[in-house]
Amino acid sequence: MNRFASALSASAISALAFGGDSYAAMPVVGNTGSQQIEQAITGLTANHFDIVRLEELDKGDPVLQKFETVAPGSQEARMIQASVIANTSLSRRLQAEKVELTNIVGAERASDGTVTFYLR
Repeated sequence: MNRFASALSASAISALAFGGDSYAAMPVVGNTGSQQIEQAITGLTANHFDIVRLEELDKGDPVLQKFETVAPGSQEARMIQASVIANTSLSRRLQAEKVELTNIVGAERASDGTVTFYLR
């Protein structure tokens, strides 16, 4: 595991250890609760995802309004990033698509099980 992934994994684990009480108060991400989307990401097949860059969305797009204020370093984003890193095949596939994992700010799961990742 490279130094970047090790550092990100360590910070995610720290956030989990120290943020347990506030976890229940986290805002809902996408169509499912935070815990559900994280579980969906952890078990996601490496080919069932889409990537959307926020700068490519129109100003009036509701998805843009939902995620434009989420910082990549926020607890909400770090939890999603940690879930991606936990799914080794998914993280490798995203990196092959030139996705910087620390730029993921949100995720939504569609009814067909596909997860869309929103990047800053």
